[in-house]
Amino acid sequence: MGQLINAHLGALILAGGLGSRMGYKNKGLVRFGTDHLIDPILSVLKKQCVYVAISANQDVEQYTKKNVDVWIDQIPWKGLGPLAGVCSSVLHFPEHIEYIQVVPCDSPFLNSTIIQRLTQKLLTTHALAVYAKTESQIYPVIFQFKRSALLQLSEYLIASNKRSIRQWLIEIDAIAVNFEENENFININDLNTLNQYMKNKR
Repeated sequence: MGQLINAHLGALILAGGLGSRMGYKNKGLVRFGTDHLIDPILSVLKKQCVYVAISANQDVEQYTKKNVDVWIDQIPWKGLGPLAGVCSSVLHFPEHIEYIQVVPCDSPFLNSTIIQRLTQKLLTTHALAVYAKTESQIYPVIFQFKRSALLQLSEYLIASNKRSIRQWLIEIDAIAVNFEENENFININDLNTLNQYMKNKR
């Protein structure tokens, strides 16, 4: 079990997409064994962070039953992709939260070690953000950033009309944190992957 690593660390789970590759079902709420797909990472974050919230634009009441705050996209960012969820949600975070861990709702195998290593790097660098990377792939949606970068992020979305998390991380010189190749980064974002995983677990 990971222990709380920073009293100023909050977390946001991105669950605001349309779920088009899941048959337009809300990805975070599809069944994953006896849980919902969002539940494993939600459990990890609740042990690591002093505040956890979900960014969602559908099924808000169901997400609220997870005993966390749920924030919907707001103007002027509405419709601008996952970073719109970040801008809209972090505004509501408690004032003492200085660092924000962002994760997708469809990565159920992320663990406390990943969160801890991202935090340790963020706290020991001048960079505004860090993100996960393995030898074969980068994971821009698994990133941690300093709240002081929120204004810059908002301007990036509105002024540049860009939506890419990866591009934003490049523009602010975010630092990659290297991890070994392992199943912790498996992304279950379509029905085929979900069905295959559930079949293998039987």
